Amino acid sequence: MKKVQKEKRGNIKGITLISLVITIIILIILAGVSINLVVGENGLFTKAREARQKFLNAQAEEEERLAELEMQIKDNENLPENTEKTPAGTEVKVPSKWLTTTPAYVETETGEIVKREVVTSNVRAIATGNGEEVPVPKGFYYVGGTIESGVVISDNIKDQNKYADYKPTEEVKEGIPAGVAYNNDGTVNIENSELKGNQFVWIPVELKDYKKEVWKNGEEEYKNATWETQAHSSELVQIKKYGGFYVGRYEAGTSEIELTVDSIKINFSEAHTASGWRNTDFSIRDDLSNHTATGKITSKAGEIPYYHSDYFTALKLCNNMYQTEYVQSGLVTGTMWDAIMKFIAGEDISIVTTASTWGNYNETTDGVTFIDGQGRYATVDSSTGSITTAFQPSDGSHYYGIRTTASTEGVKQKNLYDIAGNLWEWTQEAAYTNDGLERYILRGGSFHHVYSSSPACYRVNLTAADNSTNHGFRPALYIM
Repeated sequence: MKKVQKEKRGNIKGITLISLVITIIILIILAGVSINLVVGENGLFTKAREARQKFLNAQAEEEERLAELEMQIKDNENLPENTEKTPAGTEVKVPSKWLTTTPAYVETETGEIVKREVVTSNVRAIATGNGEEVPVPKGFYYVGGTIESGVVISDNIKDQNKYADYKPTEEVKEGIPAGVAYNNDGTVNIENSELKGNQFVWIPVELKDYKKEVWKNGEEEYKNATWETQAHSSELVQIKKYGGFYVGRYEAGTSEIELTVDSIKINFSEAHTASGWRNTDFSIRDDLSNHTATGKITSKAGEIPYYHSDYFTALKLCNNMYQTEYVQSGLVTGTMWDAIMKFIAGEDISIVTTASTWGNYNETTDGVTFIDGQGRYATVDSSTGSITTAFQPSDGSHYYGIRTTASTEGVKQKNLYDIAGNLWEWTQEAAYTNDGLERYILRGGSFHHVYSSSPACYRVNLTAADNSTNHGFRPALYIM
């Protein structure tokens, strides 16, 4: 019996010295790792201190920003009220409707987080000289014009108030184009006439009037497809708050754009043509990795417009023009175009539906105004699509071809150029047909068409990938 008990006791296994040492070493290592995770260079305490410091820095920046905003509001309170006697170009008090109440969260000295309401504005109110004012986004400057004639703004401070104070003498009033400064003797003041920046024109419209319009020639509607009849809800915010929007004064220009296709640079100043009036080299769709564009479109006079544009290219380049906390750019929408038509027409809708006195169309007969080579970089033979240096019908009745932006004052209405003719302009208005393809509406006619059948209000639908020679576009601004 004793022998059996002894054998049982001999089989009992205990912790050996080696196992104990290994266990202690592992515990020490784990302890070291844990301590390092807590208090090391990248430990929890260090990260907590860093996070706290970042918070304090952000808090200081926020308080600095709030102080700056509050100072702006105080400055606004010190600005004069706008009256009919206030000179054009004067900065006046921002109407309460244009102000925005923004919540801000700051930490008190006791560590408590409190909410504050800060009144801000992304625009300056600029008088137009007749008791009215327009919202000018930060980063832009009032050039001149009234609500009725078309207010012009620029993104270059050198253009500020260039046309605001100009009042021509009786001797030189007749025939003076808007946006041109003159000396007292009636000669053109070149220095003050040449604007440096991108220009936009204010289109005033009340919310109740901001809607799609049906334009007709008698009983026949000016369209060739069913179109989207509702305005985009995102547009209504700006219209409700500011009572209008800004649109490019000119068709999108190309002086700052460089196209590259398969490492080959495309130069807009050269003539480009292809069978069927198409040239896909000008497309910069996201699915075309070998087609790229650097730089941004412009909205300036004397530019070669971006022709051969498809819808995707127009949308992308317009979106890329401005993206700031104060203003963003985009492609003109269908509702915007209709608002432009109503602004231009006023009480006489024939100006945009049936009149043929303005715009670069195939039927243009004012050879004196559109002299050969003026504002032209290419002319196109309608029968072959080939581009020549000069083309004129045998009867000498007109000149036919794409022209640079604002080639003459004969293409202007309400300080806007080339709204009618020159290039069809893409809009964000969807078109509906039975072929299942993605389609959008273009507006404004072109040099390849006649005004009588394709006036400024006409809606023509094409597939989004269509990029014919006479297709261009125009940017618009969204005040944030």
